[in-house]
Amino acid sequence: MTFRLHIPADQYDIYKALSDEARRDIAVCLVDAVQDPLAASEPYGEDDGIVRTVARGRAAIVILINEQTNTITVLAIAYAG
Repeated sequence: MTFRLHIPADQYDIYKALSDEARRDIAVCLVDAVQDPLAASEPYGEDDGIVRTVARGRAAIVILINEQTNTITVLAIAYAG
């Protein structure tokens, strides 16, 4: 099942300000996550299966998985670079 991706405006502004390399890493993470968010992510703190982290290279994204609406929402973007 494919999930829909929701990036709130504040997180999209962060994404737009990053380098092409960082944006590419984030995009790969999110494309993988929409196909199978649990398999593509790791627990964020306690493993509740809802708030998860996806990472690649120097990018990390905290996501919220809503299985009722089949939506993944970006909660936070971090890039060490």
